[in-house]
Amino acid sequence: MDHRGRIPLRFALVATGAALSLWLLRRALAPFFVAMVLAYLLGPLVDRLARRIGRPWSVVATLSGFVATAAGLLVVLLPWLAGQAERLAASLPRWKAALEAKLLPWLQTHPVWRDRFSQALEGLDSGLLLRGLRATGGGVLGCFLDLLALILVPLILYYLLLEGPSLVAILRNLAPPRHRERLDRMAGAIHQRLGGYIRGQAAVAAVMAVLQGLAFTILGVPYAWLLGLVAGLSNIVPYSPYFTALPPALVLAYLDGGRGGHLMAITLAFIAVQKAEAFYFTPVWVGRASRLHPLEVLLALTAFGFWFGILGLVFAVPLAVVLKVLLEEVLVDYKAHPWFGDGA
Repeated sequence: MDHRGRIPLRFALVATGAALSLWLLRRALAPFFVAMVLAYLLGPLVDRLARRIGRPWSVVATLSGFVATAAGLLVVLLPWLAGQAERLAASLPRWKAALEAKLLPWLQTHPVWRDRFSQALEGLDSGLLLRGLRATGGGVLGCFLDLLALILVPLILYYLLLEGPSLVAILRNLAPPRHRERLDRMAGAIHQRLGGYIRGQAAVAAVMAVLQGLAFTILGVPYAWLLGLVAGLSNIVPYSPYFTALPPALVLAYLDGGRGGHLMAITLAFIAVQKAEAFYFTPVWVGRASRLHPLEVLLALTAFGFWFGILGLVFAVPLAVVLKVLLEEVLVDYKAHPWFGDGA
């Protein structure tokens, strides 16, 4: 009996079991996921330098530059973010009063909504925001697992960059010789598409943060660059900036005295930047590498978001890349089957 047709099914079952195990161990494996993403970002530079100075020194040089850059960004960003949070907390009472004044005429004619609105505003003050920020920061810094992850990520990243080719060779030798050619083809396709997707998505996120921050600044939106940063980071999940950045920008502009024309200009500018991302940046930097159709992206976001929530949305596109490669291999076997022929 020909067992060729069973290979994709067995591989799919193994992949499903591995995916389930990864999901159950997601917190413990989080440092490995972060290190793998960083390895995809830094890998091409390491490979390029390795041709000149050898792989060990290329890894050391690349990691040193990366750590120095990350530390410099943190030195600049952390005080800025703290200042933004303090300003936001100080502005809350003024915005609360402005919101009450704007909605008071309408609330007087709708008693039910007036009571609900009053209850919602009871806890809205600067002290609440500051306490929440401090509690969150203290909880993160005080968590042993998070501190351990902070230490583990650079170590894991170092070994992935240094020993990556050796690890791939070891895993390849574990596969049966008759299947190695197929596995090489599949692993190569997944590696190429995932690497292109991660590097492209990082570039798109950075560009979107700058463009949205600049647009909000020109239009006089409060906390423009903070909102731009939110838009850029949330762009990792496709289409999410429409929910994470635009509504806060409109609310802040409205509370700051913005009216219909101003709010419309903010909306149009936001949509224009998003369309530039959708029609140019993502297709050129991400789409060509991942080889995913927009409908496939939407299907992946819907399915994985429904099954796994926020994490599903974050990992939807990378998982879709892997699944598409596997499906392409299944289709190869399907079309090679005798009964798929012309019936002759």
